[in-house]
Amino acid sequence: MIIEDLIRLGKPLLDGGLSAREILELISDVNDAKVKNFFRHVFLVELPQLGSNAKPAVLPMQVWGQEETKEGKTDFLPDVTRALGAPFVLPTGGNPLHPQGRYGVPVYPCWDRHIRDFHKSADSVLSFLRGRLERTPGFVVEEPVMQKVAEAVHAEVGKLSIGTRDKVLGVLILAAATGENAAYEYGDRSSAVDIGTSKLRPGNFIVPRLNRILEAVWEAKYEEGKSMGTRTGSCSICGQDGTLVSYYCKAWPWALPEWNCPLPQGGKESLMVEGIALDDRCYRALTLGACVFGKLTKLVQPLITRDLFSPVADRKGHNTVSRRDLRDLPTIRGSAYLLPLHDEALKDPSLQQDFVSGIQGMLSFPEKEGPALKRYVDAVIGFDAFLPKEVDRADFRLTLAYFHGDVGRGDVHLRAFIQDVIPPTLRRLMSLAEATAETAVMLLRGLRADASEGQVAYYRKLYRSLPYLLARAYGGAYIWQQLETALHRRPLDPVRPMIHAARRMESLVPGLPDTMTELADEVIFHLTFLEFVDRYQRELALSNGEKGRHEMAMRHWKEMLKAIADGPVDELRYESPAEIGFACGVLLRQFERWYWSATKVGQEGKNFLKHRVLVFGSDLSPEAVWKRGLAKLFDVAARYEKLHLSDDFRRRVGVTLAEFERLQEAVRANRDAFMSAFWSGHALQGYDKPTTSESVGENARASR
Repeated sequence: MIIEDLIRLGKPLLDGGLSAREILELISDVNDAKVKNFFRHVFLVELPQLGSNAKPAVLPMQVWGQEETKEGKTDFLPDVTRALGAPFVLPTGGNPLHPQGRYGVPVYPCWDRHIRDFHKSADSVLSFLRGRLERTPGFVVEEPVMQKVAEAVHAEVGKLSIGTRDKVLGVLILAAATGENAAYEYGDRSSAVDIGTSKLRPGNFIVPRLNRILEAVWEAKYEEGKSMGTRTGSCSICGQDGTLVSYYCKAWPWALPEWNCPLPQGGKESLMVEGIALDDRCYRALTLGACVFGKLTKLVQPLITRDLFSPVADRKGHNTVSRRDLRDLPTIRGSAYLLPLHDEALKDPSLQQDFVSGIQGMLSFPEKEGPALKRYVDAVIGFDAFLPKEVDRADFRLTLAYFHGDVGRGDVHLRAFIQDVIPPTLRRLMSLAEATAETAVMLLRGLRADASEGQVAYYRKLYRSLPYLLARAYGGAYIWQQLETALHRRPLDPVRPMIHAARRMESLVPGLPDTMTELADEVIFHLTFLEFVDRYQRELALSNGEKGRHEMAMRHWKEMLKAIADGPVDELRYESPAEIGFACGVLLRQFERWYWSATKVGQEGKNFLKHRVLVFGSDLSPEAVWKRGLAKLFDVAARYEKLHLSDDFRRRVGVTLAEFERLQEAVRANRDAFMSAFWSGHALQGYDKPTTSESVGENARASR
């Protein structure tokens, strides 16, 4: 179960020597872009020692960060070093204006509504504080002091000039710097980590005690688990006996109590602890692991999303989906996290340190440039994931989770959960994906002499994405199954993609010649994917510990073109329905060019395929290609004085007709292989011949 994985992820980080600052950075939101604007208005209240007669003091409003202008845009960059002294977490669901969960230290994010209410009256500040202090374990503010705090905060906020259209966010901090368990202390020197200059002790600075802050945060998190039940027994994960709490955790909103199925408690909060109960250490590990999971979660690339929801066997339907606004489709997210192959192995200090360093490296997300670019594996998994060198050890495995839904409401739909992925496999698939993209670009330039650099860049982006290839080849219903197959280096099925390609090509035939560009695009995909599968099967796929053996539908298209157009006629043989289909496409396209020239009146000639083969709106089938196409070439040529067929071409057609007759039973049983190869040969005929602007125009008109 995922909860067990998150605990396995969190425990090495708890035990791996991370400092309090590093852990706070992981389990709080202070380093998240969504909270940066809260640090534009920091209101710090310095509390006197309990029982004293001193009044609380509010420091002048602080700004923890600075504006930065880049490429004409102004952004706010928070001072994270200072902000970690006042860590907080934004609510993941419910109404953020209301107090939620538990607060480790009295650091409370304030939304625009709060700030405006504070501006109006001290009572609103008092109401705000009461609700949150009740949820701050171990922290007490006496009522008279709270009244004075509210008045002082109201006075300080009142100094703000708030426009009607401005959205004001802020943070309210109550800092007690006296007492053994206080989260803060006084220092006599200013530093990058202090959170303000003391007003109660002039000349001193309020300095966070990060170890104490972290411990207070852990205690508050544990209270979250206790709020849904406690019991005595053995921990569901580690088996330790003691007092246990439920697995309810704000850091892991997938398991909110509102979610009824398939959890055993069926939505009853009182039964959560009966299903899964955790001791203190496992609960901390769950919190830490869940936070790492969340920070590693990224959006799946939009180019994949559209193909996930496109009909795989209908090009027109695919075009319809491709024009839809992405906001109308489910937003899919993915997360890739590291786990040890065996937990016992992490007893080795050096291996544990490598694991911790690997997780920290994955969370760093450096700029995609230079050496770091080669460490990103988004082309293989479909979302941003950075794999540092530390994760390459054989002792570590990756787990990939894909999901969509409203996480804040616990309404999560898991689409795929792929375990035991070896990190070096991702790099090898990356190299294969890069080579695949170059194959697609080569075909694009060969089939579209006028392709722009923008089109080339777009094709390179598409075809270097393994999830895109798999979604288009197998369909959205099978993408995750096939992705898992590839990541585990099992053989891929080349037959289903061929069937889908043939169906998409067939859906374009009624629209000829207007659909020739789309047909060429399908040919590019079909041949590129076949080459990808061929290389994958030979170089990566394993079968019983050995590299997988496979049978492809036909020889490589370059080899086929050379054999059909220039190879010795006496050696011309076809071994499969796909090969005979490819040959028919090449020969018919060559004849089409001559036929178009022979029937040209003015600037336009006739298209042989449209006028002689696709008669009365009939479908194009292997039988039609054979009997109304290839078998009629000589009869048609005899009717036109300008149409002269060379002896070499006649012999190649004759051999192909004989081979078709020999393979006709196999062709009937493999119509899709024949037709997808036919259109491939038809599109590629003459692709490598020198082209001029004049010949390009002539070929385009011949297609019509």
